[in-house]
Amino acid sequence: MLEEDAARVPSTNEPENIVKDETRPDEGETSFTLSEEQKNLNETKLLRDTLDLLWDKTLEQRKVCEQLQQENEYLHEYIDNLMSSSNVLDK
Repeated sequence: MLEEDAARVPSTNEPENIVKDETRPDEGETSFTLSEEQKNLNETKLLRDTLDLLWDKTLEQRKVCEQLQQENEYLHEYIDNLMSSSNVLDK
């Protein structure tokens, strides 16, 4: 019976108006929060990976664009030289 009375009497170190464990989530809420957090982490990783892929593709396309631009300039000079050497415009 002393154990029951000790359980009912508040400790002198703790104020009576503070309720313990009120802010701690239940077991079900904890697992829900963890699964929600895991879902957010997975989505973040997926978005980061997608962004990395898009960035790599953008860099690759820039290289291709620069290469095509150089080839275009070369062809433009080549055509200009052909036209000037054959005097196509003079005829």
